[in-house]
Amino acid sequence: MEWRDIAQTVGKIAPIAGGALAGKAGSAVGSIIAGVLGVEERPEAVEAAIQADPQAVERLRRLEQEHEREMLKLSLESETARLSEINQTMRAEVGSESTFRAGWRPFNGWMLALSLASVNFGLIGVIIKDPTQLSVVVDVLIWSVAAQAAVQGVNIKQRSNDKARQMGQTPSGFMDAIGAIRKR
Repeated sequence: MEWRDIAQTVGKIAPIAGGALAGKAGSAVGSIIAGVLGVEERPEAVEAAIQADPQAVERLRRLEQEHEREMLKLSLESETARLSEINQTMRAEVGSESTFRAGWRPFNGWMLALSLASVNFGLIGVIIKDPTQLSVVVDVLIWSVAAQAAVQGVNIKQRSNDKARQMGQTPSGFMDAIGAIRKR
């Protein structure tokens, strides 16, 4: 059993502590909770104490009130570390010359285009077979085109940003322009 396994149980009593147990700060917060409850630093021991001792609930609530800032700080630090790791991975992907790594967005674009073509041909087949289904076919077609356009738009914009960064430029877009107008 790990600390995140008892996060929900603790979270019902002390939400901040439960949330911290579920993250990378779980072992640090688990140690604090175990100390307050007077049990071994193991998730099983903490869970057993919560279930067996009615005073444990009150101690957990008091712990959270007294140490709310420290637990929030631990949670934020662990989340910051997690996001930093994700950003490093993304930077490595952007900087890669490998087609396998850098080519997934164009590949995704081609797959979406092929999927849309397949949907269109399928819808034509439905209309030929049963013309009364035209309204349903139009609805499906509108949603499939809208979804594909949205995904493609994001992919194209992100790829353009990646190329701009590789050339040492700062990518800008519509939202950046709005931000600049608001700053004036």
